[in-house]
Order: sequence, then C-alpha cells, then structure tokens
Amino acid sequence: MYSKFIVFTFLILSFHYSKAQKSFEPGYLVTSPGDTTRGFIDYKSWSRNPETISFKASPEEKTETYGLSDIEGFGVHGENYVKAHVEVNTSATEIDKLSSSPTPEVIKTVAFLLVVHNGPKGLFYLKDKDGKVHLYVRDKDGAYQLLINHRYLAANGQVVNVTYYREQLKNFFAECEGLVADQRMLPYSQQSIGKVFDRFYEKCSAQKVPATSYKPTGSSIQVGVVAGLASSKLSFEGSVEPELVNGDFPLSNKVSGGIFLNFVFPRLKQRASLYNELAFTSYKSSVASQTTFSDNSYSQVRTTFGFGYIKLINMVRYQIPVGGLKLFLNGGVTNGRAISVINERITEERFQTSAPTTTREVAMDGARKYEFGLIFGLGVNYKRLGIELRHETSDGMSLYNKLKSNIKRNYFLLSYRFLEK
Repeated sequence: MYSKFIVFTFLILSFHYSKAQKSFEPGYLVTSPGDTTRGFIDYKSWSRNPETISFKASPEEKTETYGLSDIEGFGVHGENYVKAHVEVNTSATEIDKLSSSPTPEVIKTVAFLLVVHNGPKGLFYLKDKDGKVHLYVRDKDGAYQLLINHRYLAANGQVVNVTYYREQLKNFFAECEGLVADQRMLPYSQQSIGKVFDRFYEKCSAQKVPATSYKPTGSSIQVGVVAGLASSKLSFEGSVEPELVNGDFPLSNKVSGGIFLNFVFPRLKQRASLYNELAFTSYKSSVASQTTFSDNSYSQVRTTFGFGYIKLINMVRYQIPVGGLKLFLNGGVTNGRAISVINERITEERFQTSAPTTTREVAMDGARKYEFGLIFGLGVNYKRLGIELRHETSDGMSLYNKLKSNIKRNYFLLSYRFLEK
C-alpha cells in the first residue's frame, strides 16, 4: 500500500512536470521601435534574465524562438523587458578571487533588461547567467548607466566595498534635493533603489507615477485549520517480547486536527510552498492472549498502548492548477511529542477454585515520548476549501534495538484557509 502510494504520487508529478514545461501566457513582442506583435509567450518565471523566448501568435500556431538578434523587447506576466547595449561588472565577488584594484572590470554586452521603472527616469535590472545582479539607470536621453558596487582586496588584506552607485544616484537625482540623503542606508538591491525612484516620482516629478512599474512578487502566507480522521496501525518487530511482536494490534481510528501556515514561494508561479502544521493526533490499541491450564485455571493478559501527540509537520508542497481546482502533492517529516500516554499490561489469573487476581504493570519500560516520521500526501483545493489524503510512517515509542516499534497512519483531512497575506 505504502509503495503504491509513492509510485502513484511520483507518476502524477512526473506527468504534470512533463506537460508543464511550456506555460504560454498572453504577451507581446517589440519587433522594431513602435512595432508590437501580440500573442502568447512561454513564461518560465525566470530567475535570471532570459536571452531567448518562445512565442506563438495564437494557441494553435507553431512556436517560434526569438532572441537578442530578433526583437527589441517583450512583455509577459507583468514583466517587461527591453534590449539594451550595456556594461556589466565582471569583477569576482568571492573573497578568495577578489581583485586588488579599486577599479571594477567592465565589459560591454547586449541583454534583455527587466524594466523596474520606466518614465522620465528609469531603473532596470539584470541578473546574468552567473547569478550576478546589475542595476541600471536611464535618463530622458535614453542612455543606460551601470550602477557600480565593487569589492576589492586592499594591500593590508582587508576587503573594501566601494559603493560607487550611491554617488551615482545622488548625481542622477541632483534636481531632487535630499532624495538620497542618507546614502549609508541604501543597499544595492532592486527593492531598495526602487524605493528611491518611488520617492522621486512622488516628490520631484511632474509625472507622479512612472509609465511602467514592476514590483517583484513576494512570498505569501496562508493560514488555516485542518481536521479529519487518522487511522493508525501499531506493530513490533524484534527478537524479544514475542507477545508484542506476534500481536495483531487492531487499527485505531481517531480524530486528528490542527492549524497550518503555508509559505508560498513567488517563483514557479507560486506553485511551490513550504507547508507547516501544528496538529494533534492519537491512537489506542490493545492485544489480548489467554493461556488455559484447566477448566478452572487460566492466565489472561491484555496489553494496551495509547499515545496522544502534538506534532509539528513540515512538508514541501507542489501545486498543480487544473481549471478551477488546484491539485497538490507534498512530502516531508513529522516530529511528535506525547502529551498523554497509556502503557499498561493487565494480567488476570485464576487457579482452581480461588478467586481471579488482577495485576497491572507497565507494558514497556522507558517508552519514549518523542516520535519521528516521514509523511506524504496528495489532495485538492477549491477556493478556501481542501481535501487531502496522507500516509505517515513513524518509529513509535520503543527505545530498544531488539524491539522496534512501527506506526503507520493514513489520514483523511478537510482544510479551510481563512487568511492569506
């Protein structure tokens, strides 16, 4: 059952991944200045600025590839790119490879720049194939200027960070006095420098908003509740305690539930997330055996284990939009701490005509309260509601190498998301 569940999950994910490699969204190409062609672009949620894109005029048309030599720019998914002849800073950033020169190494290239702000004054972003970020400003004359942030190794062995870009910005916004006053508090990032442009358009520009403005999508947090049924199966394996190893503990069906926080990542079109849940789950199961010596003599033993856990469940989740539904797959780990424990063995004995005697004792000495497990699941969300099936396997309560405990749980859960921000 468990292996089939994993294979089934893997097949679904593999099938969707193969189908989802191309995700065409409405977009446009700028084939020449002032000439725009609309159609559909394969949006890949680029972590680095693309050099080529796939485009088709309509969903039924053949896909064509366009690069830097073919178009002047393009736009899709709220992102606008322009082709530009720019300089890039190729100086090493790793400490063991730093240059000893305070002057950065700069080369000329052609790239698609992401438009952060476009207006009388513009800000543009480039993350190259090596993962290095370059920021550019453009004035009303259309000239692109690289904002330079450079690190080098001084003669005394100290790493020096030369923030040329702060002085560049001060000169760029010279007509807006005080805009870049506290330069020390201005990191080299799209978000921080973008805020300087926001203030410029608010305070010093006749055009109060830029013609184009891009804000990167941040992570969102979903909060909700989950509740349902947990079906738990306890078993033992080992070379000792044969009554436990051979005992067939019946399934225990109990209510389970908790609260969850799901951190949705902005990339991958918000399909990937880190799901965290604080939940309560429990089980109680018994096995009994009887040895009969004669008609009036017997020994009956009943062993019961019952644990109630507060669990922290951490999973990576991948979501698949299908029409108005969102299918999802997830997997991760569980860490549980028992807050209630039943660990007892009750023995009832009778010999001949004597009255039965009952003794109670601990079934397992030193049973631990911590439980670790692996968990996998799949489900579907519709608006704020969700249904999910999960399978968990954990190491139970036994501390002994010669007697290992195993707990397998299957969950059927309903969820409701009441907050997203």
